Amino acid sequence: MQAQKRSTGRAKAGRLGAILGAAAIAFVAACGGGPAKSANPTRALDERRAVQVIAQAFHDERDAPVPGRAIPIAEGKSLEVDVMSDGHKYGVAYVTPNERTALGTALPAKAADMGDALQLVHGTGADAETRVLILQDTDYRYDDQVGTAHEETTITAERKLARDVRDFLVRAHSERWP
Repeated sequence: MQAQKRSTGRAKAGRLGAILGAAAIAFVAACGGGPAKSANPTRALDERRAVQVIAQAFHDERDAPVPGRAIPIAEGKSLEVDVMSDGHKYGVAYVTPNERTALGTALPAKAADMGDALQLVHGTGADAETRVLILQDTDYRYDDQVGTAHEETTITAERKLARDVRDFLVRAHSERWP
């Protein structure tokens, strides 16, 4: 009788183990099932909107923005600065693919080890004291999704752009750039 109870107990334990094993496999399949989701396609902020955000960041830091101008950065190559500070020798350039192509190697590549550090260039010749913050449009991307499908919103891209400009201006003011 004792042996029969043991074998019945083992049988029940075996069936329970099989049921739990099947449940575990079903759980793992449900959690890991389906194809991996790809990232939403993104695009860079439009240059006109970026210039508006940059000018607003100048206002926020109590710096008077004025329309920029071309600043020579290498022999025969000029960088179009989008917004400059009135009465000072610094400004911000929002660089688009066409500008990158036109400038070629005159526009220094951002070093991979720089991370989120701001990239500055100096003018040449009469503009040697002019400092320009280089903002690559590829760093300010958003997707066109709506609702909860958003991964990168326009607001996030604009806030990052404004933050980078404010950081630049804080440095310019604290170091008293000309």
